[in-house]
Amino acid sequence: MMALSARNVAAFVLPSSSLPSRRFITSLKSSGQPFPLESTKSPWAPENVEQEKKGINKSRFRQHVNPLARKFQMQTELDEGWPNNGIFTEPSLPLHVDIGCGKGGFLLELAKDRMNNLVAPEKQRNYLGLEIRPSVAQFAKGRLERHGLLGMVDFIGCNANVDLDRILTKYRKYGRVDIISIQFPDPHFKKAHQKRRVVTKHLVETMAKHMIEGGEIFIQSDVKDVLDNMRETIREYGREFFDDTIENVHEYLEINPIGIPTEREISVLNEGLPVYRTVFVRNCKTIDC
Repeated sequence: MMALSARNVAAFVLPSSSLPSRRFITSLKSSGQPFPLESTKSPWAPENVEQEKKGINKSRFRQHVNPLARKFQMQTELDEGWPNNGIFTEPSLPLHVDIGCGKGGFLLELAKDRMNNLVAPEKQRNYLGLEIRPSVAQFAKGRLERHGLLGMVDFIGCNANVDLDRILTKYRKYGRVDIISIQFPDPHFKKAHQKRRVVTKHLVETMAKHMIEGGEIFIQSDVKDVLDNMRETIREYGREFFDDTIENVHEYLEINPIGIPTEREISVLNEGLPVYRTVFVRNCKTIDC
C-alpha cells in the first residue's frame, strides 16, 4: 500500500456537503486508502449550506439540482416545535405552501399585498416556501426581516417529495392547509431526466392527505409539456380527491387567479409568450391514511 503525505491525504478529504465524484472514487481506489464515510447531516444543515456557498457569486445561484441524488433524499432539519416555536405569530391560520419557491419573491410580494390591503380575518393566512437548493432557501429566509414579514412567512430548504408529509403533519396540529402552488418548476427537458420532475404520485397523495375540502392546488408553467405533465399526474393519481376546474385538458386559465405574478411569469409575459395554468380543488372525499 502506498504511503500518503499529509498533503495527499488532505486531497482525499470529502466535502461534507458533497457526494463523491467518479474521479474522486477512482483516485481513492488507486491509492488503496479506505473510503471515507459520507456526511450524516442533511444538505440543508447550516454547516453544509455554508460549505456550499463558498465560491458562489451572491448574485447567481445554481439553477438546477438532481432531486434524486442521495443527499437530497435525506430529511431536512426541522425544529421540534415548528410551527409553534415562534416562527409564525398565529400558527392556527390557514397555510399557503409554495413548492419550489426559489428566492421567495412571490410569497414576499403576496404576503405584503395581503397585509397592506388589510384582508378580512377569514382570508388571513401564513405562507410557507419550500426550496430544494440549500443556499437559495437560506437566502429567501434572510429576506424576511428586511421585508417586515417575520411571523407571517417561513422558508424551509427541503425536497418536497421527501419532507412535505412530515411538514404538513406538524402544521396540521395547529392550522389547516388550504392552498398549494407549484409555479414554473424545473422542466427537466431531457427524457431521461423527466423522472426528476416535482409532481409525482407520492406528492399528489401527500397533498390529498393534508388539504382541506375546498383547498386549491394552483399550477402554472410557460412550458406546455410541463404543465400538461403536472396536470396529467394530478388527474391520474388524485382523481378521487381533486377536481380540475377546467374539464378540457386542452384549455388553460388565461389569468393568474392569485393576482401576484412570479419573477419568471413577469419575464415570460413581457416577452409576449404564453403561460399555461389550471387550478385543482380538493373535494369532500376522505383519504385512508
